[in-house]
Amino acid sequence: MKKVLLVALFLFTTLVTFGQNTADGVVKNAQTNEPIPYINIGILNRDKGTVSNENGEFTLKIPNEFINDTIKISSIGYESRIFIANEFIKTLKENKNISLLEKVIELNEVVVSNKKLKEKVIGNKTKSKMMRGGFRNAELGNELGIKIKVKKSPIHLTKFHANVTSNTGEKMKFRLNLYDIEKGLPNNKLTNQNIIFSVDAKEGGFTLNLSEYNIIVEDDFFLTIELVENKGNKENEVFFSAGLLGNATVTRLTSQAEWKKLGSVGIGFSVTAEY
Repeated sequence: MKKVLLVALFLFTTLVTFGQNTADGVVKNAQTNEPIPYINIGILNRDKGTVSNENGEFTLKIPNEFINDTIKISSIGYESRIFIANEFIKTLKENKNISLLEKVIELNEVVVSNKKLKEKVIGNKTKSKMMRGGFRNAELGNELGIKIKVKKSPIHLTKFHANVTSNTGEKMKFRLNLYDIEKGLPNNKLTNQNIIFSVDAKEGGFTLNLSEYNIIVEDDFFLTIELVENKGNKENEVFFSAGLLGNATVTRLTSQAEWKKLGSVGIGFSVTAEY
């Protein structure tokens, strides 16, 4: 019985290996020819994607069953590109470089006022150790977050907060993302620059200063964090408090995958807002 099982496992592994294609390359700025770090690359609405490294390099596994699906390459500050998967593979065999054009970004209007601003922390402020959510054995591009409700508009975001329950992921890097909302799920990114950070707290409160990014929001939005680099053991983890109160967690497994809601448990993310 053991021999039969081993043979079956070998055949399954062989089928998986030969049933997919490997696309690897480098994403560069079309104007400067400089590599672009942390680009999202993936098959639209499938759980097959990745993020380029700090040198713009990436490797994407494409199963044969998705060979006619659409691949999207996107990044903050650049025009997205779309490929059919089999054309993408052929293109990279001829030239490993993929170029993206810079996008013209409209910056938020800065209003000077002598009005004294009020400050409030909004979002899910739980510090529970019983419920948690986070990243373990995660693919690059794995993302999770919650909806933040805006009651006083507009607001200026100055800090991001979370409560860490466990952290062995010193070599993991994340990107903070903000999205507008369509049909109850994240849609277009609101941030106009990459906010890359590591979680340095082993346990307890973690705060990220957002003042330098001049983030102004007028309507409800989704706040998420996305795994963009993991140079350590893939089994390393970063977990945050979660709770039953507040909005449910949204997540996607990798870049360009479909967004999903996870029951009624909300990850403990919040922001300090001035208004």
